[in-house]
Amino acid sequence: MAWGKNARALVCAAFALCAAGCAQPPSQVFDLAGASVPTHRSVRADGALSIREPMAVSPTSSNRIVLRDADGSVFVLPDVGWSAPLPRLLRERLIESLQKADVGAARIGGSGRALATDIRRFEIDVARNVAVVEIYVRILDENTGAARAAQNISAETFAPAHTGAAAALALTDAAAQALARIAAWARSRL
Repeated sequence: MAWGKNARALVCAAFALCAAGCAQPPSQVFDLAGASVPTHRSVRADGALSIREPMAVSPTSSNRIVLRDADGSVFVLPDVGWSAPLPRLLRERLIESLQKADVGAARIGGSGRALATDIRRFEIDVARNVAVVEIYVRILDENTGAARAAQNISAETFAPAHTGAAAALALTDAAAQALARIAAWARSRL
């Protein structure tokens, strides 16, 4: 009888340890660099935009780095991730990129215009050895919800390796290109 209690306790402890191991954060954590676009002297007052958090589906909506295999299956890199959930991280880098491009941008606006984004792809395409970032962007009238302009913006960079720092760096490079294109596009529409 005493052995039964100990066995149950041991099994419970093993399950708890297993569950704790699954909940561990990635051992390698990366951040996205802001786009390197020319910095202008002053932010256009008429260009203020409220930047909404990007929409994304799982697993892209998490802090995990996503890979797509040749057969279309999607998986995440083990023990590697972003420093925050990708939509939140991308929003912060987008605000920085817009401000560098002379566009007033913040989480909360006041001009009645918002920039809404949908992350369509943010992954390593294993079959082609490329990092792919595809973002659908809309400038919305905050009062009516009507789109004033919309564009699908994408960027790709070579991804020689599909693990850890190499994958994160390739995605960061592709993201920087996409963010610079979004900033230039938004500036031209305001």
